[in-house]
Amino acid sequence: MPATRRRLLTASIGLCLPFVRPLAAVRRSLTFAAFGGLFQELYEPAIVDPFRHAHADISVFYNPTPASTQTLATLRQQRDKPELDVVLLDLATARLATDEGLLEPLVPTSLPVLGELAPAATFPGIAGRALFTEPLVMLFDAARIRPVPFWKTLWSGLNERIVAIPAPPDSVGIAFTIVAGRLFGGGNEQRAAEDGVNAIKELSRGIATWNPTPDVYHFVGDGAAKLGVGWNLQAQTFSDRLNGRLGVAFPEEGTISRVVTVNVVKGSRQPEAARLFVAHLLGAEAQKAMVERMFLGPVNARARYIEAALSRTANTPERAARAMPVDWLAVNAIREEIVRRWREAIPDAG
Repeated sequence: MPATRRRLLTASIGLCLPFVRPLAAVRRSLTFAAFGGLFQELYEPAIVDPFRHAHADISVFYNPTPASTQTLATLRQQRDKPELDVVLLDLATARLATDEGLLEPLVPTSLPVLGELAPAATFPGIAGRALFTEPLVMLFDAARIRPVPFWKTLWSGLNERIVAIPAPPDSVGIAFTIVAGRLFGGGNEQRAAEDGVNAIKELSRGIATWNPTPDVYHFVGDGAAKLGVGWNLQAQTFSDRLNGRLGVAFPEEGTISRVVTVNVVKGSRQPEAARLFVAHLLGAEAQKAMVERMFLGPVNARARYIEAALSRTANTPERAARAMPVDWLAVNAIREEIVRRWREAIPDAG
C-alpha cells in the first residue's frame, strides 16, 4: 500500500474513534470554620497548609469565625443544606450542636487516628473529639514584677491600680471567675461562680481597667498595668513578639484549661474528605506542630514534642497535677448568671 494511502486510512480511522481525554482527579472542596485573628495567623500555615500540599485534590477554605457561638448559629441556619464541613467548637457549644443533631459522630472504624488519642480527648455526649486544651495564665510586667507571681498576688496590691482583666462576657473574665471561686472557697461551678464574683469585687480596688486596649497582653506588656489574666496562646506569642517584656506565669495554685473540639458537620458535602482532614488535624505531626508553634495542649498520645515548647504549656506533669477541675458544660449553663452577678457586684466592669 502506498505511503500516502496508509496515512489517509489512518487519519480516517482516527476520526471514527471517540475522543479520549486523560482522566483528571476530581477536585473536592472543604470549608473549615475555625477561629480567626491570631489563631488563624498561626494555625493555617502550620497545620492546614501541610494538608493542602499533601492532598492537591482537596481544596480547604479557612472560614474565620470570632467565636463558637457564631459557628453554632451558622450550623443552625444551614441545617438542611450545610456549607461548612469541619468546625472547631468549644466543649459546651459542641455539646449543644451534638444534642441538636448538627454533627456527625466520629468513630474509630472510619477514623483510626482516634486510637492514638488520650482518653481525655473523648467526652460523653460530644460527637467530635478534643483537638487541644488551653490554660488560663497570669500575665505580668517582667521588668517590674519579681518573683514570678501566683494568683493571690493579684489581691496583694489593692491600694494600687495595677491589674488588668477583661470583664465578662469575655471568655477570660468567665474563666477567671471560676479560678477566683476555687481560690476562695467554692464547690461546684455554681458555688465557685458566687465565691468568684465576691472575690473579684474585693479585687476591683486594684483594677486599672476591665477593658484593656488593644488587648490585655499588650496592655501589660507595654507597662500600662503590672498584672493581668489571659489565654496561653496569645500570652506566649505576644511575650515573644514583645521581646520578653510580657511575662507569663502558670500559677502555683494551679489553673483551669478550656477545651476546643474538632467536628465533622452532619450532611457535609464531602464527608470522606472531611474525615481525612480531621485525621490530619488529630495526627501526631499536626499535634506536634501545634504544641511547638502555638503552645496548645496536645491530645495525641503518640506525638513527640520539643521539651522547651511543652514547658510553655500546662501539660508538664507538675502543672497537670495541680490542674483545677472544671465542668465547662455546667459553666456554660450559668454563663448569663455570671455576667449578671458581675454587673450587679461590679458596676464599673459593665
